[in-house]
Amino acid sequence: MIMNAAEIIQEIERLTEKEKVKVVDFMRHLPNQETLDAMEEAKHPEKLEKFDSAADMFKQLGVEC
Repeated sequence: MIMNAAEIIQEIERLTEKEKVKVVDFMRHLPNQETLDAMEEAKHPEKLEKFDSAADMFKQLGVEC
């Protein structure tokens, strides 16, 4: 059964306070898309940009040392 956002919210509102706390805790620990993308990128280290030194990395990032 697929539910839309409004239906999900209604179901959450029906929960006991103890169960709502569990939902909030679960939602707080879900990774966002940026994190998911970084995790996927890390699976392919050969595709990541490489630097000769920390100074080189900071230079590429536009940070002066």
